[in-house]
Amino acid sequence: MKRWPLNKAYFWERAPFFRILLPLVVGIWFYNWAGPKAISFSTVLLVALTCFLSLAGIILAKKNTGLYRILLFSSVNILLFFAGYSASYYNDLRNNPAWFGNRLNNTSSFLARINDNPSEKEHSWKAPVIMLCSVADGKVDRVTGSAFLYVYKDGPPVQLHKGDSIWVPNNWQPIKNGGNPFEFDYAGYCRQNNLFYQQFCSADNIRLYAASDPGATPFIDRAHDWCMAQLENNITDPKTRGLIQAMLLGDEVNLDEDLRQSYSDTGIVHIIAISGGNVAIFFFVISYLLWWLRNKKHLWVKYAIALPLVWFYVVMAGSSPSAIRAAVMFTLLAFSVMLQKNNNSLNQLFATAFVLLCAQPMWLFSAGFQLSFVAVLSLVLFYAPVYKWVNPSRRIPRALWGVVAASIAAEVLVAPLVIYYFHTFPLLFVIANVIAYLFMSLVLILAIAIIALFFIPVAAKVIGLCTVWIVTWFDKIVTWLQGCNPMSFHFLTLTTSELILVYLAITGVTVFLLKKQKPALFMGLGALCLLLLSFGINGWVTMRQLRFVVYNTGKANQIELLRGNTYTVVSTDTSAAKKIAYATKPAHTCWRAWTQTPGLPDTSNQVFNIGGKKVLVLNREQNSVASFPVDYLIVNYTGAELPKLQQAFLPKQMVIGNNYTRKQQDKLVKESADAGINVHFTSRDGAFVLE
Repeated sequence: MKRWPLNKAYFWERAPFFRILLPLVVGIWFYNWAGPKAISFSTVLLVALTCFLSLAGIILAKKNTGLYRILLFSSVNILLFFAGYSASYYNDLRNNPAWFGNRLNNTSSFLARINDNPSEKEHSWKAPVIMLCSVADGKVDRVTGSAFLYVYKDGPPVQLHKGDSIWVPNNWQPIKNGGNPFEFDYAGYCRQNNLFYQQFCSADNIRLYAASDPGATPFIDRAHDWCMAQLENNITDPKTRGLIQAMLLGDEVNLDEDLRQSYSDTGIVHIIAISGGNVAIFFFVISYLLWWLRNKKHLWVKYAIALPLVWFYVVMAGSSPSAIRAAVMFTLLAFSVMLQKNNNSLNQLFATAFVLLCAQPMWLFSAGFQLSFVAVLSLVLFYAPVYKWVNPSRRIPRALWGVVAASIAAEVLVAPLVIYYFHTFPLLFVIANVIAYLFMSLVLILAIAIIALFFIPVAAKVIGLCTVWIVTWFDKIVTWLQGCNPMSFHFLTLTTSELILVYLAITGVTVFLLKKQKPALFMGLGALCLLLLSFGINGWVTMRQLRFVVYNTGKANQIELLRGNTYTVVSTDTSAAKKIAYATKPAHTCWRAWTQTPGLPDTSNQVFNIGGKKVLVLNREQNSVASFPVDYLIVNYTGAELPKLQQAFLPKQMVIGNNYTRKQQDKLVKESADAGINVHFTSRDGAFVLE
């Protein structure tokens, strides 16, 4: 008897969801790149219908020729491509006729509902709102959409709460970035979350229509608020309370920013987000409570009971992308256990991504979603090979090695993405992640116990004190680990092309080591050579660079001269150090000039020659009437008279920094327009860069 031929299956045959995920991702990316008007929706429907009919005809024909296989492959991929495009189109509120952004030209005011508790900013209160109705010429129409409302603190105290319905004027402005080099694309982030407009107004311009009704609050929101209250009542330390509320309930309103930065620098910021670790610990608690179901035949009962509880927990904790991803993966695992099917982790991961992107296509561009997906993918691919490096015989060392192996395996694919987005790499990530995993497991179980023992106040208080003690010591360890990281590791950078080369190198070397395929090794080594060449070119460009930058830093002024791999501060405001660091660090990192050289005092006027262009930084008013022509004039003092400056210095362009108030800038804008003077306002036009 002839034996059935045994052929090794490719990974996309063992994980078929990969093949349908890829064209869906391409369709979503194309929509985000080209926009909603690139292809009319009627064309999308026509092509999709044609592909569907072609696919049905090919299946019914039951022919296995090369032409039919090509047509089948093409029809399926085109159909999935347009499925991704259509899902993106449908989820984009700009395509909804009832979107409030389509009514801005003919509306006097809007009725909005505050969607969350207002958060305090330096000069305002920020409240996310959901638009309900628009009023135009006495006619009320229903609208939809979300926006941000900023209420200035210069008026009476703000008395706004979650659930309040308010009338707001039609003074909406598009959400824009600050315009500083390499800054976080906040406008793009908001756009992907269907947030396009914001409004700044005083409390006098807002009218309360209806106060929130506590009885109408959804049950999930009440459960969330109740759990937050239990943690607040039983954890006395504010820093610890904010951390536990973020870790367990996904509410970061009280999270200390310095603590977040420490966790980010040591590579353990992932423990703050609701993710697979939270779901695993939650399931562990449920399994422990169901200890009497010891027979493996009854394992499906535990999953059946845990499944709705896990989804309730994830929704109550804010439904973040990482939490939804973990819940969907747990759902697929639960169904495979209940149906007694084999668990294919790789295919489950791709299936989870497919389901999530069909529901929320713009999550594809979310750093959180990408990091969460890549971390799990790295664990699935590399955990088993790494775990085989060591084979401890005892139980406790074996468990600890499992945590170490998981940390190393996850970092293989996560590290390049972390460097790409956050420009940092924790050198002691293995130690930090092992300690963080043990800490997260213990603290989350204690936090669940605090909430569960609400009816025994004494026990809840004692557990709260233990939690504070553990968090305090853990923070000391994190601070020590943070200090061990070299300064240069906080200013790492990868371009998009370099990131692709890194992943090609990892793929090639991994396939060679695991499958012994020489072409993969050549691909990996070739990618490494191109990567080193790119680093060399970037280093050469860095050493030759000369840039003059006036940043947009709120109400402060920051002027710098970047030469080679160093920068010199020309003018600064020492009272706004955090704002200035937020605006300048991305530029220092991506221009590879993060070492500061001693600056010049900004009390006198300074002249710079940048590429043959004369730049004058005017730090005080000039009494002399003598003409001194320059190419660019940086006005670095208040009370300037633009026509006089134009007559004295004859600049091609003036630059006005952030040391003017809003009203003063509005006056200068009108004055420069009337006089025909070319002026760059950093608060309106973004940072001024001359190179």
